[in-house]
Amino acid sequence: MFLKKEFLRTTQRVVHESKNIVLWNKETSISSMNKKNVLTKLDRNLINITNYNKSIIIGLILSDGWIQKRKGWNPRIGFKQSIKNFEYLWYVFNKLSVFCSNYPYLCKNIKRGKLFNSLQFQTRQLKCFNEIYFLFYKNNCKYINPELFNYIDYIALAHWIMGDGSKKNKGITLCTDSLTFKEVIILMNILKIKFNIDSTIHLEKYKPRIYINKLELNKILPYIKPYFTNLFLYKLSL
Repeated sequence: MFLKKEFLRTTQRVVHESKNIVLWNKETSISSMNKKNVLTKLDRNLINITNYNKSIIIGLILSDGWIQKRKGWNPRIGFKQSIKNFEYLWYVFNKLSVFCSNYPYLCKNIKRGKLFNSLQFQTRQLKCFNEIYFLFYKNNCKYINPELFNYIDYIALAHWIMGDGSKKNKGITLCTDSLTFKEVIILMNILKIKFNIDSTIHLEKYKPRIYINKLELNKILPYIKPYFTNLFLYKLSL
């Protein structure tokens, strides 16, 4: 009885004093960000990832995100968007800021003689990202793993569409140009088996893209819309 009371008192004191505690699977925000530039190895290894944030990252890696892993180091997540998509980048950063030590920063690139401004952020190098890294990378090369079936949910699907989807004939085209036909078919099978979505392949300059027509999109619309930012609702014909 004494140990139980002592545990309760200690827990209440820690919850009251700490501003860094995040309940398991609760959405995080910028208030959860630890702005210390340097964390000890123990601190970094204690940082874990909720299923909610894992789903966001899965969707990002399927679209515009990447994972960087240097030899002997843990992985880090990177994400970059055009300045015009600031609303979406800030939305994602707000969710993943618990893993970051810095705010997004401005990048300037010259393409075809024109200056393009974009925003980018990177997470800390964390042990908890190894699971996602080995899901997407083999010999440091990105590929589509059939094991994604166990990871893709409506949250991941929403971020995949926001990042890589383009509106077409009231449906959605997923820009999978960098993937092989085999990898695209793996993703199409996941969409069919897990979400009952019948999709087709459309070729763009001989590169395969996944097309989901309006009828099929309507099947998942109520489940993915809550995770969309207002900026990209037009992709759902809303």
